[in-house]
Amino acid sequence: MNSKGSESRSKSLNVRKWVKNIIFYGLGFAIMAYIFNWIGLEDIYQVLLKTNFQIFGLSIIVYALAIVMLILRWQYLLKLKGYSAKYLDLLNLVLMGQFINNITPSMKGGGEPFRAYYLSKLGNIPYHISFSTVMIERLLDSVVFLTLSFIIILYFIVNGLSEQYTLMFIMAWIIVMTLTGTILYVAMHKQLAYKIVKFGAKIFRKFSKKRVSDSRLCEGVDEFQKTLLFFKTKKKGIAIATFYSFMWWSLDIFKIYIFFIAIGSIAPLFAVSSTYLVSLLVGIVPALPGGLGTSDTVMIAMYVFFKIAPSSAATITLLDRVVSYVLVSIFGAISFHLIKTKSHKLKELRNNQKEREEELNN
Repeated sequence: MNSKGSESRSKSLNVRKWVKNIIFYGLGFAIMAYIFNWIGLEDIYQVLLKTNFQIFGLSIIVYALAIVMLILRWQYLLKLKGYSAKYLDLLNLVLMGQFINNITPSMKGGGEPFRAYYLSKLGNIPYHISFSTVMIERLLDSVVFLTLSFIIILYFIVNGLSEQYTLMFIMAWIIVMTLTGTILYVAMHKQLAYKIVKFGAKIFRKFSKKRVSDSRLCEGVDEFQKTLLFFKTKKKGIAIATFYSFMWWSLDIFKIYIFFIAIGSIAPLFAVSSTYLVSLLVGIVPALPGGLGTSDTVMIAMYVFFKIAPSSAATITLLDRVVSYVLVSIFGAISFHLIKTKSHKLKELRNNQKEREEELNN
């Protein structure tokens, strides 16, 4: 009876999830369609016709290099802790993470637990190690974001630019700083971390058959905290990992700058950078999958603020979606399938080996 009830509840949750996704995606595409129609579909089409697709292809190569920076950063953090993972596995995991970020309401964060979980399965790496490296990555990204945002805020203030955008940046900077500080505070205070983890496990148990004892959860928190403290002592290693983070962000921004070259338009690098950061902020707020529609609207508004033609702004946004959303989601979905298939095979192999060992012992 319990099994049937659990199965029925699971099916009901899946149906709700699909309905929710359809509604959210529909709303996101509707917002984009409205904005593009308001700007003028014919004008956007004319800009697309003039696009140099060889230069556009260069932007794909730059984005691929940015993905390589993410792989190298993760690989390096694992190496610091004495673990290694196959390059191809890390590539698939990073692409999978990008894909999940694109289909979940928040563009940054949705895929991270999945990356940590499957890394521990594929590489036979303790979960607290894989999760801690992913968390360090997020903290490094926050440091880069806070640094770049602070520079933009200073630029806006010194040049007396829009008070509205300046205030928005300052508020966003404070929010990200507060969230980063809160995460670090919780991670480094055991009792508070215990309470949060136990609360999360209590909710998780309502929807899953898997059971983990509270004592095991507390052990996991202890191990995780020790790993974070370990990274704290590796200042040179963290500096190198931070360099990889800056490279990832720089290449991701440079990719957008190449879009402008491809359509034969000119835009200050500062305008591209600030627009990128603002749209990223909007995408971080849980709203629509991958910030679809919302972050696009903000990108176009910011480009127009910097005196860029609306048709060019809309085209740049569209090209960015093709590379960062469509292409990444396609490859990420394939990677997700490959990862799940490989993890299942490894699980079966390990179970068979365990059974053989037990037979030999008996």
